[in-house]
Amino acid sequence: MSDEKQEAVLPPGVAKGAIRDNLEVICFAVLLILFFKTFVGQQFTIPSASMRNTLMIGDHLLVNKFLFAVPQWSWEEKLFPMRHAERGDIIVFRYPLNRDQDYVKRCVALPGDQVEIKNKRLYVNGKLITGEFEHHRVKDGDQPEPGPWGLNRDAGISQHDQSIGFSKENGHLPSQSGVWPFVDPESLNTNRQGLSPLGRDGREFYFRDDIGSFVVPVGHVMAMGDNRDNSEDSRYWGFVPMDHLRGRPFLVWWSFREGGNDDTNATVPEGPGDVFKNFFDGARYFFVRTRWERTGTIPR
Repeated sequence: MSDEKQEAVLPPGVAKGAIRDNLEVICFAVLLILFFKTFVGQQFTIPSASMRNTLMIGDHLLVNKFLFAVPQWSWEEKLFPMRHAERGDIIVFRYPLNRDQDYVKRCVALPGDQVEIKNKRLYVNGKLITGEFEHHRVKDGDQPEPGPWGLNRDAGISQHDQSIGFSKENGHLPSQSGVWPFVDPESLNTNRQGLSPLGRDGREFYFRDDIGSFVVPVGHVMAMGDNRDNSEDSRYWGFVPMDHLRGRPFLVWWSFREGGNDDTNATVPEGPGDVFKNFFDGARYFFVRTRWERTGTIPR
């Protein structure tokens, strides 16, 4: 018997070069990432302070895209964790005025709910809705303070009262805000893509802190930021159609202080240059700007 090693002979077409081998691995990885982003989960970065302090600027989230998906067959709902949005859920959704943008807010009311905002307080079905998640900035320049905000706790002067005081000082009364426009069925059925939110066209609106009683329409939810005095939400642009819901954040996988503080807005990448800058800043200041106490937490 010969001690010489015999080299295995592969059938024609089986042998592959290193380049082809690596390309196959890369293509498989890309397909896996695309499948995950499309059907399972997606990374999302908080760019502004509208959800502070529940979500801070620079929080990097993983979003469960399965949760609010509409099942096509009954077995899907049993096999996968699918459900409708509930009051109190933090939701990621397509911005109704620009569906290419994703927003993150809190779902505060469901279809059929009776809602009223009175002197900065949110009432749903006649009940005051507040808690630690709700933040108000009592004085300009101060940091937002957490709730709950009972009726006897000062939440700061409302936008309407502030405007009245300012107008009286200048010798004239403020213009009337009128009826909140989004309760009008004609307005509700309008495709608002490309339009501007209230207050962007020079008119005076005080709907942020005071909105008369209304009912959330079928097929929609109402979304508000936890940082109530610094959030452009349903009060300014109306309801969120349920088919705009993209998912619910389930993990802060990394939290990074943009600009080295809690108040500098994050840069939303608009090209390769912005992506590179964000990557460079993250690598350069990783150890000194990472919020270690928030990284790995579950947002609620």
